[in-house]
Amino acid sequence: MAVQSISPEDLSRGLPPVIGLPRCLPARPAYRKTPLGQVMVADELPPYLLLGTLDRSAFQSSDADWSARWTGDVPETHVEATFDRGERRLELHQVWRGIEGGTSFTTGDDFGHAIQFLYTPFPERWDRAMTERLEAAYRLKYFEHRADQVGFTGIPDGGFKTICVPVPVSRLADLYQCFEDMSRDARLKAPVSGRLELRFSTINYVVGKSPAWTQDPARLFAATMEAGGLPPLGLPQLEHAKDGSSAWTVRRWVYLATIGGPFAGVEFVVERLAERGFVRRGGPNADHASDIEFDAFVRPCAIELQGRSVAWMDAQATRRVFYLLNSDEELAKGGVERMMEATAQTEDEARAMIEQAVHVSALQRARFERTVHDQQRSRVDGH
Repeated sequence: MAVQSISPEDLSRGLPPVIGLPRCLPARPAYRKTPLGQVMVADELPPYLLLGTLDRSAFQSSDADWSARWTGDVPETHVEATFDRGERRLELHQVWRGIEGGTSFTTGDDFGHAIQFLYTPFPERWDRAMTERLEAAYRLKYFEHRADQVGFTGIPDGGFKTICVPVPVSRLADLYQCFEDMSRDARLKAPVSGRLELRFSTINYVVGKSPAWTQDPARLFAATMEAGGLPPLGLPQLEHAKDGSSAWTVRRWVYLATIGGPFAGVEFVVERLAERGFVRRGGPNADHASDIEFDAFVRPCAIELQGRSVAWMDAQATRRVFYLLNSDEELAKGGVERMMEATAQTEDEARAMIEQAVHVSALQRARFERTVHDQQRSRVDGH
C-alpha cells in the first residue's frame, strides 16, 4: 500500500482544534463568609475545605479561639483548623488516607495563604501514594509533581491535577455525555472542568519487542486509523536510536481530553471515565503491553501553562507514546486562548464541533478506502 505523506496542516483541516466540555460543579450549601477572627458558629465556615465537608458537631468556639474539622469521603481523610483570635493565627492541618499532607501557620482573616502554603510544593507523599493506587487499578500513567513545576491551588479546593485522556473521534460525543452525567451526579464533591484538544502525537513500536504485526507499516497505518478515526501522517517510518535499537514510528493527530480538578476529586473522575471505557482498568489480568496508544495520564495542573511534551514507555518497553502538549508559540501565549475558547462555547456549539469532527473523520476514511481500492485495481489491471 503506497500512502503519500500528509502534512499536519492538511490532515487537521476541518477538524475543530478545541471543543469545550460541560463544567461539573458540586452542590454546596451557601454560607456567610466571615473574617476568621469573627467566626462564632459553624455556619460561618466553608461547608467544604480541601478534602471534605464540614463536621458541624466538631466545631468549638470560645473567646480565645475556635477549632473545626472537615471530613472526607475516603478513609482517614480530614482537615483540621484552629484559629487564635488574639494573635490572629490560623493553624491548618490536612491528612489524606492516613498520610500527612502538612501543616501551615499563617496570620490573617481568611484561608487563602494557609491553603497556598500547604501546596507549595504539592505533598510528595500524596503523589507517591496516588501513583501506586491509580497505576495498580487502571491503565494510566501518573506523573508526580516536580520541583521545577508550578502548581495551581484553588480556594477552597486545594491543589489541582490534570487528567489527560486520548479519545477516538467516534467517542467524542460519548465523552461529552459522560461530563453531562457527571455534572448531575450527587456524589460529585469537587469541581471538574475539561476540554478536547487536537494534539500531535507519535507512537514508537520497538522492533523485536512489539507484536509482529506492528512491524508491517501498511497494517500499522490501517490499525492506527481504525483505532482513532484519523489517518496517520503518512506511512510509519523505521527509525534507529544511538543505542542500536529500532522502532516503527507512527505520527498522528489525536483528540486529547484535558480535565482539571482538585486532587481530592481525581479518583472520582478516573472511576467515572473507567465506567465508560475511556480509562481502562488494570489488575493482575490486564495486558500492560498493548494499546498504550490510548492510555490516560495524570499530570500537575495547568499543563497549558508549562511543559512542552510528555512521553513514556509501557512496562515491557515495547512501545513509547509521545504527546506534544504545547508548541513554542502556545507556551509563549500561556495557553490562555485555548482555555478561554473552550469556556466560551455553548452546548450547541460544542456538539456541532463534535459532529464536524466525526464528519471529517468519515471523509478521510472514505478517501483512504478509495485509495486502497484504486491501488488494488491498478495491480489487477497491471497483470
